[in-house]
Amino acid sequence: LGFLDPSSDEDILKANTSLELPIWVAEGMKTDRRNYLGMEVPKSLRVTQREILLADSNVVNLHRLGPHYFEFGRHVIKHCAVEGEYIGESLMKTFRTRFLNILDAAQNCRDEETLTEMNKMDELEREMFKNAYAKRKSLDAWKQRDVYKINTSQMVVNHKKRKALAME
Repeated sequence: LGFLDPSSDEDILKANTSLELPIWVAEGMKTDRRNYLGMEVPKSLRVTQREILLADSNVVNLHRLGPHYFEFGRHVIKHCAVEGEYIGESLMKTFRTRFLNILDAAQNCRDEETLTEMNKMDELEREMFKNAYAKRKSLDAWKQRDVYKINTSQMVVNHKKRKALAME
């Protein structure tokens, strides 16, 4: 496994070598019989970052910490026996507090404000925001009775134009 360390010229990886690997590689190398890897908690999920999130998670830009912050945290929990429980609690509390603000923003923001609202969200939150925003827009259309207006099909309009040109 020496090829995993770009600074090494050896074919064999030395014991206790510290490497940065993607989570999917680390999960693939973990077996039931023997654990070849020890995992260090990433910066975005360490104690200092969790304390910041507990203080006020609504001001933190989760997309900057990782575009899939909650999903990544869920995978890290499995590999960190010592801090896994604390990471899970932090993720739950962060999600709960941000969830209400996401729904509030989706229901009350204007079209121009959507990009600024979505900048601080990770991908899961963005998907929830987009869905809630779309539902709000369709509800507004229903309230204004835009849903039930019958309009002439574009195909029919084009057909009438062709027919008029043919008659000339």
